[in-house]
Amino acid sequence: TNIPTDTGDRSPKIIWREAGRAKGGRQLKSPNLTLFWLEKIVVGASLYWLSLTILKLTLDITNDFLVWLPYFQPIQIFYRDPTRNFIIFLTVLFIFSPWLIDGLLTLGYGLQNLPTTTLINYSKEANKLLRSFCQKRKIQKIKLKILPIDVPIAFSYGWLPRFFRIVVSQGLLDKLAEDEIATIYAREISHVKNGDFLLMSIATLMLQIPYTIYWQLTFWADWVLDFVERGLPDFLPEFIKSCLPILVSGFRVLAAIISTPSYGLYWLLKLPILWLSRRRVYYSDRLACNLTGNPNGLTRAILKITIGMANDIQNQGKIRNLLESFELLMPVGISQAITVGSICSHNNFESIFNWDIVNPYRHWLAINDSHPLLGERLKILSLSANFWQLETELNLENINANAIEKNQLSRNQQEKYLTTPSFNLQKLLLQGAPFFGMLIGLLFTGLFWLIGGISSAVGLWRLDWLWGDISILVGSLAIGFSIGILIRINHFFPDIKPAKILQNPNLLELLTDPETLPLDSQPIQLKGQLLGKSGISNLLGQNLILQTTEGLIKLHYSSQLGPVGNLWPTITNHGDLVGKSITVTGWWRRGAIPWIDIHNLKGDSGKYLNNGHPVWSTIVACIFSIWGVYMIYIGRF
Repeated sequence: TNIPTDTGDRSPKIIWREAGRAKGGRQLKSPNLTLFWLEKIVVGASLYWLSLTILKLTLDITNDFLVWLPYFQPIQIFYRDPTRNFIIFLTVLFIFSPWLIDGLLTLGYGLQNLPTTTLINYSKEANKLLRSFCQKRKIQKIKLKILPIDVPIAFSYGWLPRFFRIVVSQGLLDKLAEDEIATIYAREISHVKNGDFLLMSIATLMLQIPYTIYWQLTFWADWVLDFVERGLPDFLPEFIKSCLPILVSGFRVLAAIISTPSYGLYWLLKLPILWLSRRRVYYSDRLACNLTGNPNGLTRAILKITIGMANDIQNQGKIRNLLESFELLMPVGISQAITVGSICSHNNFESIFNWDIVNPYRHWLAINDSHPLLGERLKILSLSANFWQLETELNLENINANAIEKNQLSRNQQEKYLTTPSFNLQKLLLQGAPFFGMLIGLLFTGLFWLIGGISSAVGLWRLDWLWGDISILVGSLAIGFSIGILIRINHFFPDIKPAKILQNPNLLELLTDPETLPLDSQPIQLKGQLLGKSGISNLLGQNLILQTTEGLIKLHYSSQLGPVGNLWPTITNHGDLVGKSITVTGWWRRGAIPWIDIHNLKGDSGKYLNNGHPVWSTIVACIFSIWGVYMIYIGRF
């Protein structure tokens, strides 16, 4: 499934500064990990609660559905409390996680052992670092693995130091210099000292269950369809030839029904882990700098990995399953590498990272990301280089002045860059209106519960039912969410008028504007090639990327019929446009991950697809509002 479609070298020709490294002496102060350990406990408890809740809900829905169907009986074991068996299941996963992940990577992606002699040929420093680490930890040897792919990646997993594995790709060894490889290995062994690899390993293994179901089912569903369309062998009987297309269609429908919620479950289970995934990156970067004294080498390594990921997307024409499913463990998130890694071949890094460092809302907008903002992370590495009085690989100290000088901006643009962006609370509240609406709903729930508690204490029986009523909580959250959507929708999806559309604008200027939010909807029109997965694996349009002459941009698409339209390929099939030249009209969003909300797609062949995002946002808001009122009215959930 990962055979390259284009083996051409798209690597940008970048002249690196090759800034030096520390020669020993002082080290950065070791961080206090007490709070970090508390965060791991909270994240682990949240993941356990969420996964157990989903399991119980799934069992209940399954039995309710079987009761509803004629001639079927509910499964009695599903009525039992699954907590005990679920804990046993998690324990088994935890103990055998290194070998289970080994098996998955071997079967799915060709994982192999990495001999020490091979590592020495690429980086003697990395081998020396690992040997020193094993001696201090009294470990016989860390198991080193390699993936035979060109994209530069690295990650690690295990549950005890003696069962710890470090996996790198052949692309990382080929594309990174010796000292840069050592900094990546230093990052990975730092997870052992910080103690975060245990929870991240079991969490990643749990995520592989729904994700593997998703990509295996979609792969086989598309394969059997391709097999039938190529023509069946002549020796098959006619009745088999006539029945096989029907069976294939049935299998594809079943695959779509199972794979789509499996992919949604994968993203849902990721949510509790995102905070820990971002936090651990800062600690691992800091310790890697102490172990190697080379923050500039780590900076170059991170940037080369980012560029390599974007280059791989262009060569493959899609995002590899490996990069998506193991994103939490990697040095750089694939989502943030899409645009940044592709545009840096045309522009300097300082300009690209302007938004990441200056925007006052950046931390709020990164809460759904698996990795911290790349620009802010590299700025910290530059400060580490200053600690050792080194020349920095990137000049991020006066980033706005660099942007003005490199890009020859107009006077109005210069004033925008030189003026420190101010924090506008009203703008942030409008950006997050649906979620702040839920918070207001929660406050109203607390108020109603308080009234109920007081009424119960003083004997007002007509109001004491308010105390602890779950239906009020659920209904208030739903109503608050719907009101927030309705308040924000006109700002998020303004009318697209021909006079206001930016035609093929400068992508760098859109990326570097220091004050923009996704709320600042800029109508835009771009031409390029549509990349992404095809077939059932991209049924929801979740993997669409526009490749322009300047770089890659992630696209968000929704059928005019909403989720139902996405699940009905014959109505709107965006997969027919994958790999072809298109024109995209939509709303530009600048957040932690830049993207375009599609208004319409037009192919050179004349195929035309409209987006129903604004309409369906309104419909969803109305549904949540009605449902919330109904929950409060009937008094049960």
